[in-house]
Amino acid sequence: MTLISNSDSNNHRKIEKYQVPLKKINQIIDILGQFKKNYDKKFNFSKLVKYLDIPNSGIEDLISLFLNFQEMFEDVFKEYYIKKKWVGNQLYLITEKKPKSEQRGEDPIRNVEMTTSQINLFNDIIYVFKFVKRGKGFNITKNGTELSHNVKVLKSEHPYLFTSKGNGIIYPSFVGLKLGELIISYNKSNKEIKKFSIENFIFEVIKDKG
Repeated sequence: MTLISNSDSNNHRKIEKYQVPLKKINQIIDILGQFKKNYDKKFNFSKLVKYLDIPNSGIEDLISLFLNFQEMFEDVFKEYYIKKKWVGNQLYLITEKKPKSEQRGEDPIRNVEMTTSQINLFNDIIYVFKFVKRGKGFNITKNGTELSHNVKVLKSEHPYLFTSKGNGIIYPSFVGLKLGELIISYNKSNKEIKKFSIENFIFEVIKDKG
């Protein structure tokens, strides 16, 4: 006698298929939590994804996912909680203002080192964004160009220079645009870029190793 209908069986398979990647993401989030009070430690991401059997082709996308969440909660939701709310049989996400005591105060000064090659790379990205794409963002998931790859790499190294508007397209952030304008200005006047500040960031340019 059959106890499980075909529809129940299909639903069960869908749930199992959905739970596999979700479980892996939750494992990574739990491990990221170990950074608390251990900020000088290195997180061996390569070893972890190998243990979780995640293909190499998905590593950068996974890192970008976490960096996008970090940026979003530091910016879009810095003064709000996200909560779930049922209306009838529909589930919604809503926001709720945080008490003033929990809202983030002044941003601390952040000292950032960028190599000469990173500065040159970012200069190319900003130039294309401003004068070629005319403000259109970069699709780092579908566009396989060298420039899109460079955007993806630089974003993983300096996430605060980029932002996403929720459509999967990457744009330079406010800080990134200001940095790009400075780089372009310095290059036009043939000045050496050494150290400068933007908002709460202090950027210092260092020579490439090797």
